[in-house]
Amino acid sequence: MGFLDGELAASESGGLLISDLGDEDVAVDLGTGGGVPGLVLATLTSCSWILVDRGDRRVTFLRWAVRQLGLEDRVEVCLVDAVDLSTGEGVGGATGELRGSVSLVTARGFAPPGPTAECAAPLLSEQGVLVVSEPPGTTRIGSEALRWPTEGLAKLGLRDLGGWTCDLADGPAGYRAIARGGSCPDRFPRRFARQMADPLF
Repeated sequence: MGFLDGELAASESGGLLISDLGDEDVAVDLGTGGGVPGLVLATLTSCSWILVDRGDRRVTFLRWAVRQLGLEDRVEVCLVDAVDLSTGEGVGGATGELRGSVSLVTARGFAPPGPTAECAAPLLSEQGVLVVSEPPGTTRIGSEALRWPTEGLAKLGLRDLGGWTCDLADGPAGYRAIARGGSCPDRFPRRFARQMADPLF
């Protein structure tokens, strides 16, 4: 799977590997939709996963899929705004407050870079990593992170680990890994409408 092709790049930059995830780790997929990549990665790892979406129908499908795959013991599907994950507000089940406790956050088509980083940063543990699917042609190993400026990431306590591309059956896919490089200020995340109206970058 293309997502996993970036393990070497992330490792060389000091980031977490997908294969490093253990039973005690928690991973979050923002805006899971039909299940990519969160549901797919849940079948490839042994850690706990929280799949997040705001759509009733998508969440209903995801809960059905989790049952069909027999993953109920370690995969939770949350119908919630991603902003609320770091505070526990409006989040039921075993999720509780996740701020600073998540090893891996993934996102594919969730939001523009600024809001994606702002929703993910408060969740990341000390060694946590955010991995984002990027539009074709915007990411390659060693490329400058034009969509993920150093100054903007630093406001959230994040640092860029670099990007990679891989060829899939339906064309090239790009990914970017971003690690926690410090603490995220308590004022983040702002409400999603505010993030979209006044993005950090």
